[in-house]
Amino acid sequence: MEEPRNPTEAQPPAPEAEPPESLEALVPKRRLWPVFAVLGLVIAAAGLLAFRSMTATDPLRILVAIDLDGTWWEGSQPAARLADELGEHLAELGFDPVKGGDPKVMKALESAKDPKEAAKALGAGFIIEARLAPEIVEHPIKEGYFELRVDAPVTLTFLDKGTSTERRIRGYSGATKKDRAMALLANSMASQALDAVIAQLMDHPSVREITEGSDIKLLERLASARRFVKDRAANLDRAAGAYVARAKEIEAEEQGRVTFLSPQAAEDLLVGTAEGGYFVKTADVSVFHSVRSRDLARSEALETVEWRPLDRPAVPTTDPAAVKPMWRGYHVYSYPSSQRDGDRVALVEDFFGWAKTITVVDRSGQSKRVRIDPEHRFVDPKLAPGGRFVAVYDRPDADAQADLMVLDTDGGKEVFGLHTENQSLGGFAWLDETRLAFVYVPDASEGDAPHLAVVDVGKQPLSIERPFRAKPGEDLRNPAASSDGTKIVCVVDGDEPGIALIDTATWRRKVYAAPGGASWPAFSPDAARVAFETRGAGGTDIAVLALSTGEIKKLTVGSATERVPRFSADGKRVLFEVRYRDPVFPQKRSISRIASAAVEP
Repeated sequence: MEEPRNPTEAQPPAPEAEPPESLEALVPKRRLWPVFAVLGLVIAAAGLLAFRSMTATDPLRILVAIDLDGTWWEGSQPAARLADELGEHLAELGFDPVKGGDPKVMKALESAKDPKEAAKALGAGFIIEARLAPEIVEHPIKEGYFELRVDAPVTLTFLDKGTSTERRIRGYSGATKKDRAMALLANSMASQALDAVIAQLMDHPSVREITEGSDIKLLERLASARRFVKDRAANLDRAAGAYVARAKEIEAEEQGRVTFLSPQAAEDLLVGTAEGGYFVKTADVSVFHSVRSRDLARSEALETVEWRPLDRPAVPTTDPAAVKPMWRGYHVYSYPSSQRDGDRVALVEDFFGWAKTITVVDRSGQSKRVRIDPEHRFVDPKLAPGGRFVAVYDRPDADAQADLMVLDTDGGKEVFGLHTENQSLGGFAWLDETRLAFVYVPDASEGDAPHLAVVDVGKQPLSIERPFRAKPGEDLRNPAASSDGTKIVCVVDGDEPGIALIDTATWRRKVYAAPGGASWPAFSPDAARVAFETRGAGGTDIAVLALSTGEIKKLTVGSATERVPRFSADGKRVLFEVRYRDPVFPQKRSISRIASAAVEP
């Protein structure tokens, strides 16, 4: 029987295995590749996530890259002012405008080859771009005056897809210093830039995905923008509807007898007529929804003087189809007038209140400032036939009575001046190239009757003739001359109120009664008729007097104020202004549209 073994004599344990040099000792080669594949996918996914987090665009992040004497990151103060203002508006609506001050932001902007590359590097989803290169008009005023004008496209680009939308923005400013004018321009353009992009921005699929999603925080963040765009659309629709509705009411009152030539929201003044068309002074207003007031506001375009063909409907000056204006500027002071036998217009130009000019401009756009004065106020300029002279009322200051002044348009020299101490003026009209007829009272303090006087500014020495005197107690005003200068009509008030026809050869008169009163008479081209403004049921109407019979026919019967009639060059129609309160801004402005009515043969 075998003896049991002593544990100490037992078989020694197997030697401990050496650690494997690789995974191959544990996993067969044929099963190793899935491990590497999994590890590779994990690493790639992590890298992709890291890359996307670094380069993904945020649809709420916006770079404002509007060039105004450079961009804001290039040190342009006007561009920085504009970007700050626009950025503030965007931030109020829940967006994230790129701001300066961060070294990483500035490095990205300064090192990028263009703004779009910089915007992508900064993770912006959109970029707002424009190059505002102002037209700089340096006016010849003693202290100096700079006027800046901008008309440029602003573009909103979605950087992920490179898709863009574009709208134009327009603005102007003026100041005695260029830097100040640039600052004022920057302030005014920020609101316009926002209005140009906000609807397209909120309607973009990348932003709609947020506003139609379920992320509560993002929805709350854009709640203000959603309300703003909704209110904006509703108010703009309301404004457009109000203009259409009011225009239809006015047009319906005229029962189809009147043709309206101006847009429904125009502010047009009739300057005069000529072969094939008419001259008009415009002051177009665009309606926008203000982010500040959260209500409708007005954007006023530069005023223009235009020639418009009679056979073409007019459009606002901001419309791409608008005719090129003869003149564009800040403000026309008082009524311009056109040359009776030519294509020129005389106007008083207002340099932002710093000075007034007497300016002559022709249909080609050539203009000449005949006189510039920082103190005097010029009113109602009228060119003589041939254009050699221009007559105008001249007020030395705001409180002074008007003097009558005639200037040579070549050099601006004063050739005639009638100072009105103890006198009173009642209008003036050119009879021919050198003879000016005017109504005045030689000595108002003595109760003297008005005279119709004539001065020939082409003769030396000058002398005033007084060939016609009103009856005691009568008043004369608004003289107008026939195209050949042989007749004058005046409005006469007194025992026989009406329209006085005066023959300039005999200086005899004939008075035609005007039961509704009369203002602003104007001859037809053949001097057989006179159009005038008369009282109507709701305002004033336009009527025509036949001189051969004395018959008066009303051309209009509406409730609006209809005024300043002028015959077309062929004598077949009378053009005039139709004025009524703006239905959107009733306390701020009036609508003024040019219209015409046919004259029976």
